[in-house]
Amino acid sequence: MAFNFLTNPQSVLNICARTITSFCENHLGFKTPEHHTSPKRENIESSSGPARTHPIVLDIKPTTYGPRVAHKDKFLCKGGVDTVKLLDVSRRGLYSTAKEMGGNVLLEEQWDCKICHPRFHKHDRFKVTIHYSAQVARSLGSDAQTPIEAAAAKGVKGLMTVLDRQPEC
Repeated sequence: MAFNFLTNPQSVLNICARTITSFCENHLGFKTPEHHTSPKRENIESSSGPARTHPIVLDIKPTTYGPRVAHKDKFLCKGGVDTVKLLDVSRRGLYSTAKEMGGNVLLEEQWDCKICHPRFHKHDRFKVTIHYSAQVARSLGSDAQTPIEAAAAKGVKGLMTVLDRQPEC
């Protein structure tokens, strides 16, 4: 009856851990690292800067101007983040909205992207949020079909797999 406290496996594990820690500190002269919650990792943020129009579209005079529209996408990626590809997907979503409104070019484009790191290192999933906005216009010329200032996009190296996408208009 004197050893009833050892019937719980968790208490046995705690006693063993304290004993080994004490032995290492007292007899071997080194301290074992304390367990802390992992420090909050900083998010990666990038943006296109102020709103601007593609140089290709600048030469074309729009016949009509429409409203400014915005598109927001949330992605769940694994392995890495190729921000330029995700920007392209978001821009295409915005362009389809512009086409529904009667436009065929996007002017004064602007985007921002936020990549949230995984909470634990063993999970390599990233939450990516992209806001893309532009002014809708109608023109005789064609649209650039590429995100503005794509070179400013920061990502995470690795082979990206998109696990989920949640578009919001």
